[in-house]
Amino acid sequence: MLALYQAARQLLDAGRVAEACAVLEQGRTLDPTAINLLLRLGECLARAGRTAGAWNVFSEAAAVARSAGDPRAARAAAIASALEPRLSRITIDVPAAGAAPGLEIRRDGVLIPPAQWGRALPVDPGTHTVEARAPGRRRWSTVRAVPPDGARELVHVPPLEHEPPPRAPSAALPGPRGQAPRLLASAGRGDGDGGGRAQRVIALASGGAGLVGLGLGAAFGLEAIARRDASNRGHCDARSRCDAAGVALREDAQAAGTASTVAFSAGTAALLAAGLLFWTAPPKAAAPPPARRAAAAATAGPGAFSLVVGGSY
Repeated sequence: MLALYQAARQLLDAGRVAEACAVLEQGRTLDPTAINLLLRLGECLARAGRTAGAWNVFSEAAAVARSAGDPRAARAAAIASALEPRLSRITIDVPAAGAAPGLEIRRDGVLIPPAQWGRALPVDPGTHTVEARAPGRRRWSTVRAVPPDGARELVHVPPLEHEPPPRAPSAALPGPRGQAPRLLASAGRGDGDGGGRAQRVIALASGGAGLVGLGLGAAFGLEAIARRDASNRGHCDARSRCDAAGVALREDAQAAGTASTVAFSAGTAALLAAGLLFWTAPPKAAAPPPARRAAAAATAGPGAFSLVVGGSY
């Protein structure tokens, strides 16, 4: 703990106030009852302009000292009282008539319990993201800039819109007698060398498409990792509490990850089909080869791809 005190003091002397507060926060996690550390952390947060954080820490220090019979309780309580008129506050208004079942309200990624809806809650000056979500409803969010020195900000949460019903998977166009369309159907007997050559060409084309799918999957995967890393650089903390830019980066990372999964699946299926089609292609010998049959059918829908391959040998 002494090492943390010394590190924080050196950072403060160098004018690196935010880093000093982070070091003291680490010490608070290790020992939340260390009164002297709480007092130093409160002073650091106040110096950084984080009045709500400082007020919370001084109030906590007063409670800890009071329970321990420590005379420093009076000092901590007095500082907290002096900070209270300077607190900026956000009120999140949620009309009861428009509240969806299962509604959750979060401020900067932290869940706000319903008991605190409609109350003026202390916040540090700066930008804050308020988000509302509920099962089966579209997510809503807004970003508000809260000035210092007792500013008040009111956020009205509108009724959340219903999510549109999921679309049914695209139906395959019916073929003769209601059969699924065939990408390829081949028979080893009666095709001759021309049929085998055509099947091998289609196999090579399918293999090329598979390689393209794997390449796209890798590209989207790298994009997802890059977006996730970008959100962690100053936009999201270790508890996944994000500002507006961080929320957008996390959503982009999730979309890229989904695209990577679909591309990898489609590419792998195309490569498997290419191998099977090439293997079952009739050889170039004059004698008719044994009957070999292969068939492949594909269906595609929103965010999904499936390929079914079969044959007899």
